[in-house]
Amino acid sequence: MEKDMEFKNKVIVVTGAGGGVGRELVRQLVEKGASVAAVDINMKALEETRERAGDHYSRVSLHLVDITDRERVTRLPGEIVDYHGRVDGLINNAGIIQPFLTLANLSGEQIDRLMNINFFGMMNMTRALLPRLAEREEACIGNVSSMGGFLPVPGQAVYGASKAAVKTATEGLRLELAPTRISVSLIIPGGIDTVIKKNSWLAGEKGREVMKKSAGVKVT
Repeated sequence: MEKDMEFKNKVIVVTGAGGGVGRELVRQLVEKGASVAAVDINMKALEETRERAGDHYSRVSLHLVDITDRERVTRLPGEIVDYHGRVDGLINNAGIIQPFLTLANLSGEQIDRLMNINFFGMMNMTRALLPRLAEREEACIGNVSSMGGFLPVPGQAVYGASKAAVKTATEGLRLELAPTRISVSLIIPGGIDTVIKKNSWLAGEKGREVMKKSAGVKVT
C-alpha cells in the first residue's frame, strides 16, 4: 500500500492559487508545515492569498505565470528553486468552466481557451516540473479533474471533455511513474461555490437566459 506523503517541510507548487480552491490549498498546506509556490495570472489575488497565510507569510512565494504560455512555464522551476531550494510536489488546480452554451454556439476562441487552460496548462506545468520532482526522495503530483469529466452536462460539453482529458492523462502518468518515487493522484471534487461561476455566466438571471436561448431547455 502506498504511503501518503507528509507535507511538513515540503515545497508544493499550487496553480490557480489566487482564489477559490487554490487559495484554500495554500492556506491548508502552510498550516501543515509546507512551503508553497503560489502560481496565478493575477498578482493582486496572489498577494491576498499570501496575506491569508498569516504567520506563515514568508513560506509562500508568488509567481505570476500564464500556464498556457509554455515558454514562461519552462522558466518557473528555476524561480521556485531559487526561492525555496527545491520542489517536492505539484497540484495542478487552475481551471475554468465554459459559458453555459451548446457546442454549436461556442466560438473557436472559447474552445481553445478551455483546452489550453484546463488540459494543456496542466501538461505544461507537469512536464516542466517533472525533472525537479525526480530529484527528490519523495514527490507528488495532484491533478484536479471534475465530475464533469465523467458525466457530460448540456452546455458544458467542452469543459467536460477537457476534464476527461485531465483524468485520462493523469491515470496514464500514474502508470508511467509507478516505478519512480513520484506519486500521482487524480482529484475529483464535487460542486464548490467559488468565483469560477463568473466564467460561465451561471450567476443570476443572465445565466438562465443564456441557457434557455442556447440549449432550448427549461431552467428553473
